[in-house]
Amino acid sequence: MSDPMRRPDDVPPPAAPPPEPPRKGSSPLIWILLLVALVALGWYFLSKRDIPQSEPLPPPPPTIGDGVTPPAEREPARTPERTPRPSASTAPADRPARVVNQPRPDYPAAALRNREEGSVTLLVQVDAAGKPTDISVEQRSRSRDLDRAAMEAARNWTFEPAIRNGKPEASSVRVPVDFTLEDQPGTTARN
Repeated sequence: MSDPMRRPDDVPPPAAPPPEPPRKGSSPLIWILLLVALVALGWYFLSKRDIPQSEPLPPPPPTIGDGVTPPAEREPARTPERTPRPSASTAPADRPARVVNQPRPDYPAAALRNREEGSVTLLVQVDAAGKPTDISVEQRSRSRDLDRAAMEAARNWTFEPAIRNGKPEASSVRVPVDFTLEDQPGTTARN
């Protein structure tokens, strides 16, 4: 018969609405392609705008003369007159200081063990007698031992002093010092 729990005035619950079909939208790939196309199109038109239109050709140069007479002859080039130089006896030449005797510096033992190489540039102050008075390192070699060895050796060098107006005078001179393992006896440079 009938279900005691069910009442005749109860209405069955409505059925769930059918699921909506998935929404069809534009994929991100299409948007990216559209963006790339717009950028390329804009680039194309901007590059065309920057190119100047064909410039008009310059007018042909005017023709002077009737074309029958030969061109005028040029004047010969003038050579500058030479002024006589003063002879060596009247004015001595000025010259900078230079090294006369430069014994090779001793390669420091620690640098030799560590296989250090390098170049040092020294700035040497030379007095009017040709003796070094002050020595400083202008460009270092990345090795303190090589820098010190170069400075120590420069104290024993002899120089020809600078000459100005015929008289020796104090000046400075830059002297490069190279330290290479190839020059040392009993060592071979490793690659």
